[in-house]
Amino acid sequence: MAFIISAIVLDRDRGSCPSPTWNNHLSLSLAGNVAESSAASAVTACVGKDCVPLSPSIAKSSNGNTKLLTHQKDGSWLLTLGAQPASSISFNVYDQNGKVLAAQSAKVNWTRISGNERCGGPMADVGMVLDVP
Repeated sequence: MAFIISAIVLDRDRGSCPSPTWNNHLSLSLAGNVAESSAASAVTACVGKDCVPLSPSIAKSSNGNTKLLTHQKDGSWLLTLGAQPASSISFNVYDQNGKVLAAQSAKVNWTRISGNERCGGPMADVGMVLDVP
């Protein structure tokens, strides 16, 4: 009983966690059919029904997290997520006419690189490849 009480007191004395000041990142590269990959003009990233389209590239809020999807110079797409990144993300790749070229859903296994389980901390960047048929 004394152990349980001391554990509760110690946990309470740890104080509150600071507000998150970091973002987590996922890089999406397209592979497969080169002609179709180069025809890709937009990508959307969705967590459940909450999607981030490339255009307009305005950060949207989802459960307190900000997300932003930007096309990189190397052709990849960078998804910037808030401090609590989703464990499952769906991507759609579109051509200039809005036709879906490829779609993929994936579980993301984030690995914490600093911080702690209680208060969180930045995760290692994740790279994913989406095959365009």
